[in-house]
Amino acid sequence: MIGYNTIVFVMILNTYRKPAELHVCNSDDIIYSEEGTTQGDTSAMAMYACGLMPLVDQLKDDGKDGPKQVYYADDAAAAGKLSDISQWWGKIKNSGPKFGYYPKPSKSWLIVKPQYYEKAKEIFQDVQITDVGHRYLGSYIGSESGLSDFIKEECASWNDDIDGLCRIAKSEPQLAYAAFLYGTSKRWNYVARTTPNISDLLRPLEYKIKEEFIPAIVGKQYIPDKLRDIFGLPARMGGLGISNIQETAELEYTNSIQVTASLTEALYLQDHSYEVDDRAHNEIMKDVMKRKEAHYNRAKIKVADQCSDQQKRQLLLASEKGASSWLTSLPLKEYGFLLNKQEFHDALALRYNLTLTDLNRPKSCECGVVNTINHCLTCKLGGYVALRHDAIKDTTASSLTKTRGL
Repeated sequence: MIGYNTIVFVMILNTYRKPAELHVCNSDDIIYSEEGTTQGDTSAMAMYACGLMPLVDQLKDDGKDGPKQVYYADDAAAAGKLSDISQWWGKIKNSGPKFGYYPKPSKSWLIVKPQYYEKAKEIFQDVQITDVGHRYLGSYIGSESGLSDFIKEECASWNDDIDGLCRIAKSEPQLAYAAFLYGTSKRWNYVARTTPNISDLLRPLEYKIKEEFIPAIVGKQYIPDKLRDIFGLPARMGGLGISNIQETAELEYTNSIQVTASLTEALYLQDHSYEVDDRAHNEIMKDVMKRKEAHYNRAKIKVADQCSDQQKRQLLLASEKGASSWLTSLPLKEYGFLLNKQEFHDALALRYNLTLTDLNRPKSCECGVVNTINHCLTCKLGGYVALRHDAIKDTTASSLTKTRGL
């Protein structure tokens, strides 16, 4: 390992010289991580790369047209003819333990075309074999029917997650929104980027988002299609960033294919000296960003064409620079970014000119006029004008207090 990367070796040696201590919250108990790498360790990928390269080099077919090897952390895979894969599998079982790599046949899967299924069963006696397909690194390899079943299972799991967020949204809608935006939604975005032709299969997921999750965080019983289209825009364009995955799935996959094209070619050619061309990669990323920007610009124009003049004005105001900072910030209580249920619902109502909830809100102002949003923000008798001024004054005073003495 030292020959591959001395610096990484020393770091890993110091990290795993003895088992890592895992502390349990609200307990004095300690769990010792004695097997594999500690979850969340950023050096784990480098550790596997350095540790597996000697094994990968030994398994190379010396220029012959053998199977294509792919390794991701401790997941090894190969593609090619059955005879070549059989030889590769035999070598990895024999040589792997010498390098600390112990393949588990019971957890290994061989994916073959239907016409080769019987032959595969004769050659491979110790692995799982399928002619339908199987999950691989969070995506799927196999037939269309297998892919359909895979996406259905994933959608069921994702819908369960959304149910959990809807329960959270009953008391903390901002937290549910942040968890969805920066966590949960990344799961199906990854599948969309790595799996082609799944737009139609994602319809149940989009239905769940539109009919249950968005109403839960907005505090409404129903969200019309036009408002759903607005919410699908990025926050900087006046939306909520809750994109319609059915409409963006193919775009995400196309962009992913373009970004990873050079890596894909290196894997196919089995190029062990692959290096990223930063300049070329940056140019590709610019193209991808332009394509995504064009997509959302077209979506915004389409939405604007269906809006009234007042709604267009509302969308324009929500698109101004800095108008969405409160929305995209993490809800950190320490910095005053956390909004309670009514504050978050009211903030969204102001952003999209929705009806305010009647909770703790008088129907008429002290001046006798009906308490509409515009009247609340302009009536000097109601106190909101003074409250806004006081909020700026208090924030400025607080900031000056913290910088005192610097």
